[in-house]
Amino acid sequence: MFVKLVKSGLYGLGIYTGYAFVSAIVLLHFNKPKNKEELDTKSLSSFYGKDENDGPDTAAFFDSQDMLLTLHLNLIESAKNSIKFANFSIEDGTVSDLFYGKLLEAADRGVNVNILFDGKGHNLVGISNGKYWALIAHPNIQLAFYEEFDWLRPWTWQNRMHDKFLIADDHSVLTGGVNLEDSFFVENHDDADYDRDVVIINNEPERFNESVLKQYTDYYDSLWYHPYTHVRPSYVLKRYEKLAKETRRSLLSILKEAEEKNDYGASTPIDWHKHMFPTRKVSLVTNPIQRWKKDPHILATLGRLFKEANDSIIFQSPYVVPSKDMQQYVALADTKAKVFIATNSLAASNNFFGVAGHRKYLKQLSRESAQIYHFQGEGYIHAKAYSIDSRLSLIGSFNFDPRSSFLSQENLVIIDSPKLTVALEDSIKDIARKSIPYNKDGDHLVHNTSKKAPVARYKKVISSIIYVIFYPFEDLV
Repeated sequence: MFVKLVKSGLYGLGIYTGYAFVSAIVLLHFNKPKNKEELDTKSLSSFYGKDENDGPDTAAFFDSQDMLLTLHLNLIESAKNSIKFANFSIEDGTVSDLFYGKLLEAADRGVNVNILFDGKGHNLVGISNGKYWALIAHPNIQLAFYEEFDWLRPWTWQNRMHDKFLIADDHSVLTGGVNLEDSFFVENHDDADYDRDVVIINNEPERFNESVLKQYTDYYDSLWYHPYTHVRPSYVLKRYEKLAKETRRSLLSILKEAEEKNDYGASTPIDWHKHMFPTRKVSLVTNPIQRWKKDPHILATLGRLFKEANDSIIFQSPYVVPSKDMQQYVALADTKAKVFIATNSLAASNNFFGVAGHRKYLKQLSRESAQIYHFQGEGYIHAKAYSIDSRLSLIGSFNFDPRSSFLSQENLVIIDSPKLTVALEDSIKDIARKSIPYNKDGDHLVHNTSKKAPVARYKKVISSIIYVIFYPFEDLV
């Protein structure tokens, strides 16, 4: 009898595995988004302003680890009415505790706090999770999850919310590639992730409709009220009321102690005006809220901007994987501008899928770009940014790969500000100096680059295996 039960269980597991594999992976190959002629995208002229100080928004980016947590805490502190927060991933650790504590503190002073996480990337899992109940218990906090895991519908598994942004009132927005994990914020972390956030401030409230804050607020609301999002009821089960109170006290105590010691810059004020650059115009581009393959609005916008660039395109992505589907919307060979790419090397990266995908197209990329820089330093480069003709800066959550192009919710902010863009280029050049150039006869963005770092043998083996196995599944990279 026992043997029969085991056989039946294995048979059922095999059927489910096949069902999941086909509906979550195989069918994606046959699903096609709109082609670039069918997409309703903005005209390129709409991304450009006229005069240097014409826009209502100012902007600044920050790329040093010791500042990134301070940015988040300062913006939460500045909120008087509302906080709208969306993020792909948060993990238990120092950052998680301080962040939740700061949101609870804001809610205590009357700020309405909306928290939206990707349904598969948060640390609020489990019926007895104290942080979950502490947030749910507060009358000024609403908690929601985008596309939660559903084992009966595997075709929903690939629909991830990869956005990372925080809106404070109608005044400020922070966005970029930063997940709420200690590796992004804590200096000298064993697995450091180096990233970049941009803060945009609307300095003219009467011009709110012209500000990118309006676009971010509308986008957030479209995510929050979409059927794919589940807003949790503000109701605490009686047996968890004590846990909610104890966790709330603990989080606020951790925050208070950190602020008293100014650990992680928890009580460091930021003089925003010291950092901000004027802008001509700031615009938001997002992927549409769809399952299966999304219509690639961000990718198509990049393709048109690349094609129209005159002098230079400098971009940075954790991995660069221009799949065959992506090349229908963007082609580096079509631009007359010189293309410079900064990305991770196998020595720096543990993302074997991204490295394998990049390896597949490396020779093509070397032909179509002026130079490719592979990062050799300590840690991992997680930032995503693009510079067009030293005028437009594009920063957000969008990786140059098929997953960001077609599967995930993403946002990319386009800033028309020559001064900011020159500073962004300098930031990417710093990464290039810690890299090695791939094209021996190519042009150089910087000189005095790094030496090649050794690659662990296990990395070579794993990346080679994944390169072979996942060669036909580039849709998922």
